[in-house]
Amino acid sequence: MDNSDFFYALNITSIREKNIKGKGIKIAVIDSGANSFDGKLFIKGGYNCIGKNNDYHDDDGHGTSVASIISSVNYGVATESDVYSVKVDLSLANEIVINQVVEGVKWCIDNKMDIVNMSFGFPGYESDELEAICLEAKKNGIILVCAAGNTSINAYLPIPARYDSTISISNIDKSNAISKTSSYSFGIDFCCYGEKVAALDKNGESVVVSGTSFSSAMATGIIALLRQQNQDITCREMYEILKENCIDLGDRGKDLYYGYGLIQAIIVPITYKKEYELILEDIPKNIYFPQVKLQVQESDQVNSNIAFLPNEMGYVKFFVTDSSIATVSEQGIVTGRKVGTTNLIAIYNNKAAVCEVDVVTSDNNNPPPDIPTTNLFNLKELNVYKMHDSGIKGKGIKIAYLGYGCISTDKINVSKYVDVTKEKSNFVDSNGYGTIYTSLVSGKLTGVAPECEMYVIKESIDYSARSYANCQNAVKWCIDNNIDIINFDNGIQDTVADSLLKQCYDANIICVTNGGGWAIGPQHKSIYSITVNYVTPDKKFISGDENKTPFSGSFVDCVSYGYGVTCVNSKNEYDVYEIGTNPNKIFLCDVAVMQVMGLLALLKQQNPEINNAVKVRAILPKLCEPLYGGKNDNTGYGLLKAGIFQ
Repeated sequence: MDNSDFFYALNITSIREKNIKGKGIKIAVIDSGANSFDGKLFIKGGYNCIGKNNDYHDDDGHGTSVASIISSVNYGVATESDVYSVKVDLSLANEIVINQVVEGVKWCIDNKMDIVNMSFGFPGYESDELEAICLEAKKNGIILVCAAGNTSINAYLPIPARYDSTISISNIDKSNAISKTSSYSFGIDFCCYGEKVAALDKNGESVVVSGTSFSSAMATGIIALLRQQNQDITCREMYEILKENCIDLGDRGKDLYYGYGLIQAIIVPITYKKEYELILEDIPKNIYFPQVKLQVQESDQVNSNIAFLPNEMGYVKFFVTDSSIATVSEQGIVTGRKVGTTNLIAIYNNKAAVCEVDVVTSDNNNPPPDIPTTNLFNLKELNVYKMHDSGIKGKGIKIAYLGYGCISTDKINVSKYVDVTKEKSNFVDSNGYGTIYTSLVSGKLTGVAPECEMYVIKESIDYSARSYANCQNAVKWCIDNNIDIINFDNGIQDTVADSLLKQCYDANIICVTNGGGWAIGPQHKSIYSITVNYVTPDKKFISGDENKTPFSGSFVDCVSYGYGVTCVNSKNEYDVYEIGTNPNKIFLCDVAVMQVMGLLALLKQQNPEINNAVKVRAILPKLCEPLYGGKNDNTGYGLLKAGIFQ
């Protein structure tokens, strides 16, 4: 048992043959503690942030394993580095341990560490104190290396990995494939090996470990090898050296899974980009608008879609030069007040971006008189009317609704009706909801994508009864018939959900999943499906009821409206779907799912390459109106809206 294959692939073996083994580099491991073992692993010193003393004994083993991958005799990368243990209580995962980590980073600054490894994260938490002390450490020349997390989903990275002051590392296996458990996000900086890595446990025995905790430990060791060669390299310069010399994996350039690529041990070049050069390069990359002019109607709203490099959230201040013409919210939502032109300005990191705002006369899309006119708000709020006016109505996109069936009506465009149940019916709605759902996608007047090819796949014979076999057969029919977008049903058996989702992904099908149900299942957490929750017409999230829906978690991708929308009911009448129509919140999430499916059809019509959930998720930050301050466990990236794809 050893790590020789990993070391060879990372060029560590070659570098160490040149007697570069991290000598003189001080590395702090903030973790559960770390234990020394004669002839195996030596911890030079440390601090206990729990007991406020120097007892950093590791009762858990996690910290010892991390330290052993960094510097142990048999399994370590930088075997001659000086490792220090900073002990915190990671079992808490709350504000108490975050405060301990803050104290630990302060200790690292005071004791002049070169590198700090933090193989942990706190999803769902924010801490101004932790962010500030990490930035202070970076200003003091300390390189902070963090684990990206092991959620196996596209997640808004946990702190501290999310901070600009840290380097976040994802996890790959020996074949250079992203680990099934590794978190992924635009915030990933680099990847490293972390699957089945040899390490020491708390008793000094050999053990095999996996996770981003250990890929980040290996990356820490590599950075120590580079820093030994030139201790004058700044944190920003080191980052650029790593970026320029890593092995690009996955999509070209930086991507969700591998960041810039697989980190490598190298001989540090004599000439490299200096700090002052990199600062100049960063200036135009900090902030920009994707358009030079923004058009908004009087009394209407539009998202200014500010963008960043790297593609992460930031603290931006917005203002307009003439607030009588338009106003802007803290989130960058522009509201037209009167016809005219003004400038929208965004400030970030002392850099500014300017976009002209042109407020035009309101163009009311008046619906036919038999539709409840006050309740087509969703088509306006989601920018659907604007897309329709541009001729984008989902034409050529094949959408399948898997559920209760629907009635035959001239108010809804349906290309084909398929019954996979024993009834073999023709245009039957089991409980009235199928017609409502279908009308939200392809209704001629109520649908988001009225010109899509709508396929209604009936898999349920009454209100709720649906067999696993019917649900599986419905998905397989969609795969066999080259459907583009489907609602991946909660009736799919957990044991086969992962397999079916992967098959859909391979068949270029975008799967959209209801954010509710009776229990969180594989379809909610899968990278191969978009999980949708609902919000009220005034964009409020209502937490789960006794049915435990909608669910909350980092797996939630976006939201749409759950009620108050106009639809066609099973009596072939225009109606408004209200919150009291059914008490089970899962049905409100279904309403949101159907609108999202229609919006994705408008997107895919413009760019057919957007053909799976992974690609959709990558652009959600640009398409969604953020709610509650940005990406969160309740509303994901926010309210999905239609837009001209760029």
